[in-house]
Amino acid sequence: MVFILTIATLAILLVLGIPIAISLLISGMLGYMITIGIGPGINALTQTAYSDLNSFVIIAIPLYIFMGQLMLRGGSGKDLFNFAQRIVGKLPGGLAIAATIASAIFAAISGSSTATAATIGSISIPEMRERGYPKRLSAGCVAVSGTLGILIPPSISFILYSLVTNTSVNKLFLAGVIPGLMLMMLFIIYSIYAMRNHNTDTNEKEKPQEIVPITVNMIGSLMMIPVVLGGIYAGWFTPTEAAGVGVVYAFILTVFFKRTMTWSHFKQATMSSVGTSAMILMLIAGASVFGNTLSLLQVPQDVAQWMDSLHMSAWQFLILVNILYLVLGMFMDAAAAILVTVPILLPALQALNIDLIWFGVILVINMEIGAVTPPVGMNLFVVKAICEDFTIKDVLVGAFPYALMGILGLVLIMVFPEISLWLPNMISQ
Repeated sequence: MVFILTIATLAILLVLGIPIAISLLISGMLGYMITIGIGPGINALTQTAYSDLNSFVIIAIPLYIFMGQLMLRGGSGKDLFNFAQRIVGKLPGGLAIAATIASAIFAAISGSSTATAATIGSISIPEMRERGYPKRLSAGCVAVSGTLGILIPPSISFILYSLVTNTSVNKLFLAGVIPGLMLMMLFIIYSIYAMRNHNTDTNEKEKPQEIVPITVNMIGSLMMIPVVLGGIYAGWFTPTEAAGVGVVYAFILTVFFKRTMTWSHFKQATMSSVGTSAMILMLIAGASVFGNTLSLLQVPQDVAQWMDSLHMSAWQFLILVNILYLVLGMFMDAAAAILVTVPILLPALQALNIDLIWFGVILVINMEIGAVTPPVGMNLFVVKAICEDFTIKDVLVGAFPYALMGILGLVLIMVFPEISLWLPNMISQ
């Protein structure tokens, strides 16, 4: 009965438009206090929220966000798009391919799918439209490529997943590399296929003299990835320390070398980072309280027992969970889905001996697809906002074939777990 009341309270608060973090906090506290009393409940939950936030790993979240904001305000998106255009501009659909590659690189830097879609989209979509690219393909490739931000490391989603499952952040980062590159290649293959017979004079317009040469700024932006990830995998930094190094690198690059960081831009980057970090940390606190309430009510254990009574195989369980996450992705962002659902599913995952690193990659790819799925696919609305003459239908139809490529990638990773596990296993040997 207490469980039903807790879930009903959460559902009502969400329907009323209350932020997810606050809804989780209120419903979790209600269930906890009904079960053990108001005074003990408040004391226990405040200690729980504090202990979960008082973590060295969590420090990486605001640092990675700040690093991404510094690169964003410092104009790295344009550098990366120009670099990608220089490499692939002569291929069929070269600008769409360049937008995909630039999105993958910028997503790895910023860790945000919406920031990636907004930054690369504002640069690439007008140029694609000017050169005769189909409106829907232009919008779709940017909307979906931006989602790579939550898969290609450093990924905030993987950091949150590691907190919930107590898995290695390093291994999760490694596990996301090959799947992220594979998805990028699938998006590129579709762009080449879609543009192979379309407007053949498009490529003739992409003359060598129009292509921006490689500059020091491009190299500086590209070096962010080896500086951060190289330091982690070489054993020089922990993921949290690497985030701090990334912030220092981004500051030096944008202030002293590129000289694109004005005081106004720095204030914007700081305020945006504080707002986003506060939102995520509140979400962690709310999910912590809600998760402890579910643990007190033994919901994860009951779910595991129920799954055991169904005598499901690991594959049957994974198929059901994939369907669950594809639906959840229509309504929730990756952080909320991870913090709310993974603690419930964790006992069942462990009972079925499902590799938690592999499952983390599967989960994140599902949430990538959700980022371009209505009604709450944020990337769809970001791209729509960039181009006033686009309708949401244009963006959705354009994103659909790329989303199918994402589903194909998800199937490949489920059938061949080595795609995501090969790098982590090789490093751990």
